Parts: sequence; structure tokens; C-alpha cells
Amino acid sequence: MRFKRDGKEHVAIKEISLADGTVIGVFEGSRGANPDHDILIKYQENGKRLRTPKHIHWVIDLLIKKEHNRELTLRFMKYLRDMYDRVDSFKSKEDRRNCILKETTPAKLKSFEELNRYGEYKVDFIGHLIELMIKMEKNTPPEKPARVFRELMDAMIQGKEIFVIVSKATQKR
Repeated sequence: MRFKRDGKEHVAIKEISLADGTVIGVFEGSRGANPDHDILIKYQENGKRLRTPKHIHWVIDLLIKKEHNRELTLRFMKYLRDMYDRVDSFKSKEDRRNCILKETTPAKLKSFEELNRYGEYKVDFIGHLIELMIKMEKNTPPEKPARVFRELMDAMIQGKEIFVIVSKATQKR
């Protein structure tokens, strides 16, 4: 997977292929407390163009899933929220290059597969995306930590009003 930005070609350091044909590309980033550990995330669904995921995309999808199966979606949201405490940022360039995701294995996501019937995204896509976003978010400077994912997931689990959730999902960082 590759893309161009400002005339420079970027090549994925890792590609994660999912069962439905979606590919998530992990690219070297240049921001955060340690730019050598930062990543950019892109994805491409079968037959569609390369896209940059935004929080609002998976948020809307989880809200749709929640309308169809509230209990299971809340369990999935809590799993994703708890993942925040288990996932670390990348510790080295090699760690980033290897990009091992431990929390989104098929075995760990199996109990949530019924949610694949609702919304646009499969649970493995959301899980992988969130695990990568957590790694990225945890690379922010300690004096100015990013907590968008955690605060957003807490708001969704607590059933905050839609205005609060959408505001958090679309705020500029």
C-alpha cells in the first residue's frame, strides 16, 4: 500500500489484511513525543479508494450496532475501552515496524462477530483500527496527553447525548 503527500511517496511498513478484503496500512509518522514511534493509518476496502480513518467513522458504526444489539455492542465498547489500558505505544522503530497487535486476535473478537450484521464495518476492522489508534494516541507528549479515544469511548458507554459524542469525535487535535 502506498500514497503520495506533498510530492513524496509513502510506503506501508505493515499491511493488515482482513477476511473481507479490507487492508489496513500502517505508515511511518512524524509527530508526537517520539516521532520515530509515530504512525499514520490508511485503509482500503475492496474496490474502493484509499482512506484515512477518522474517529467519527467508527463512532457512527458503533452507534448503529448499538441500535440493533445494545447489550453486545456495549460489551464490545467496554472491551475496546479496556484495551486502552492494556495497549502500549511503540517503544522503538523496530517495534513500530513489527507492529504486533495482541488485542485484536480472531479468538478475542469472536464473541462480538454477531455485530458484523449491522453497520458498515466488521468488528475486526474496528478492533484493529482502535488498537492502532491507541498506540498512536499514547505517543503524545506526557505534558499534553491525548485522551480523545478514551474520553470518546467513555461517553458512548455512559450513553451521553449524541451532541457530546459527535463533538468529541470531530474535534480538531
